[in-house]
Parts: sequence; C-alpha cells; structure tokens
Amino acid sequence: MKQIEKLARKNLALKEHFGLDEVDIQMLGILSEKWSKDEEVRVTDLTLKYGKTVASPANIHYRITKDLVERKMVRLKGSEEDARVKFVLKGKLFDSLENFIKES
Repeated sequence: MKQIEKLARKNLALKEHFGLDEVDIQMLGILSEKWSKDEEVRVTDLTLKYGKTVASPANIHYRITKDLVERKMVRLKGSEEDARVKFVLKGKLFDSLENFIKES
C-alpha cells in the first residue's frame, strides 16, 4: 500500500510542479525509454503505436506537438528529407523533470 501512496504523491507533485497529467507522464516515459536506447522518435510513430493504448492519436499528436513543446519538455526537429516528418527531441526542462523524479 505504501508504494501506491508514494506513486500517487509523486504524480500529484508532477502535476503541481510541472502541470503534467497521467497521459503526459506516460508519453514522457515512453520517450525517455526510447532516447535511452538512442532511438529516433517521430511524432507519427507515437500516434500510430500508442494512439489506442495511451490516448487517441489526435490527443497524442496535440500533446507532443503543442502542449509538451510549450512546456519545454520536448522540442521538434523537422526531417531534412521531408519537412512533414518531425522528430521528437528532449526539451530544455526534460532533465529537470528527471531530476525532480529522482529526488522525490
């Protein structure tokens, strides 16, 4: 039971400190795992792979391209071959988020 309480407190702290909800946290967790493996992540890949299990494809697209970009958790880089393709990279505040999680 204490683990559940700890997780609930951590999620509440993330919401209060960074304005993140459960879907944001899930998406950032997925991105963190992929980045730790040095994988390139495209917005399209996220919407196709997680568009039914985490949130709707439109919701994921909005969160990645607008919401998390504005919160400086991620940034986007266009492909040199095709400007329609966007890669998701760590934003300025992503490392602060990881440190906050480790410390709490």
